[in-house]
Amino acid sequence: MPKIYTPEEKDNIRSALKREAGKCLALYGVRKTTVDELVKRTAIPKGTFYLFYESKEALFFDLLSSFADEIESEYLAMLQEIDENHIVTSLTEIFYTLLIKFYDEGLYRFLDGAELELVLRRLPKDSLPDLRTRMEEIVKNLFSYFYIDDKDDIKAFGAGYEALMYLLLSADKLREKEKALRLLVRGLVLQMVE
Repeated sequence: MPKIYTPEEKDNIRSALKREAGKCLALYGVRKTTVDELVKRTAIPKGTFYLFYESKEALFFDLLSSFADEIESEYLAMLQEIDENHIVTSLTEIFYTLLIKFYDEGLYRFLDGAELELVLRRLPKDSLPDLRTRMEEIVKNLFSYFYIDDKDDIKAFGAGYEALMYLLLSADKLREKEKALRLLVRGLVLQMVE
């Protein structure tokens, strides 16, 4: 008889699986991460994994969706609390922190189309358009905070930030990665607030 988990245990297992999926994603990528590795890292039976996710790809998609949720809740809230006297420094820190979180959780790997393709092949076909639309809406909300209404400007700033994210694919090759990324984020922020 399968074990019955309390709601708190379910939340803890789901959180642990997402945390470890992010670590595995950063270390190995989607292809080399196995369900066996994930259950070993989270110390749960393999059958329990399948109570939560039908596949590792579904877990990775949930990880990406959770990141979008977090951006909406935490980072938009951070923008509302910004120090108006130090706007460039504050914005640089917010956007830099978001960029590093994207890197640390291994999500930058999805910028490689092959990795994202591996995840999406086992999900409903409408998942990607929904996620893209949602991410575009989040970017629009982030930049509309700065009263940037022009759609072309929003697209340009979004593309600029996306270009920074693509640098993460080679971040391990950057000398003084933190300084370089922070400088590039600051340059984008300066363009936004001018």
